[in-house]
Amino acid sequence: MNTLIKNELMKLKRLKSMYLVLILSFLPYIINTIGLLLMRGSRDAGNYYFFVFNQYAILFPTLIFIFTGYAFYMEFKNRTLMQWMSYPHSNFRLILSKMISTFILLMAFSLLNQLALFVTLWTAYAESVTIIQLASWFAGSFSFAFLSLFSIPIAAVLAFITRNIVGVILTGVASIFITTILLGLNLSITYPFSYIYRVTIRLYDSSFGYPGIQWYLWGAVILLGYTGISSLLLYITVRNPRLS
Repeated sequence: MNTLIKNELMKLKRLKSMYLVLILSFLPYIINTIGLLLMRGSRDAGNYYFFVFNQYAILFPTLIFIFTGYAFYMEFKNRTLMQWMSYPHSNFRLILSKMISTFILLMAFSLLNQLALFVTLWTAYAESVTIIQLASWFAGSFSFAFLSLFSIPIAAVLAFITRNIVGVILTGVASIFITTILLGLNLSITYPFSYIYRVTIRLYDSSFGYPGIQWYLWGAVILLGYTGISSLLLYITVRNPRLS
């Protein structure tokens, strides 16, 4: 499995879309840091972090769909799927290695973003923020990225079934609007990204959380359901893929 993951990482690194996704992922940090410099530090640390987190939470899920969809789409576009599936491994094992590689790469991008953000926070607000505050905010940002990446199987099964990168990208873009609409409602537990947002932003401001533990538990069950069902559909699909 390690060899498969290493091979997939090498393939993903050759995709031009990887660099586009990396650049786009830094937009919330770049825009808000420029704003911070222009305002000559008049924005406090909490507001600066909140604006970056907010914009990143909207953008990152879309990037997950774009990058995951493109990674699978290229196997069809380059007609390498048949060769890929002829390897002496199960089809699902190959798909799983690509999803794990995508997870690793996107998590690395997110960590680079967070490193830049928290170095800036510490540099600009060393006298007004504590290590405990920064640790709590980092935990929120890290958790958001980590949990959001559990949507990779959803993007993968869409790409594998439709073989249409536009459809996968549009699904990712649609997530922006769905997340925004559901964000303030307890019904947000039914949609992965709005649920993850509410859970993780709570580490910045507890008032953003849900009113009771049952909401968190049901949200977690639904999130696992999305991941589990999409993984099952992917498993069923790759057992007998259309190679032509």
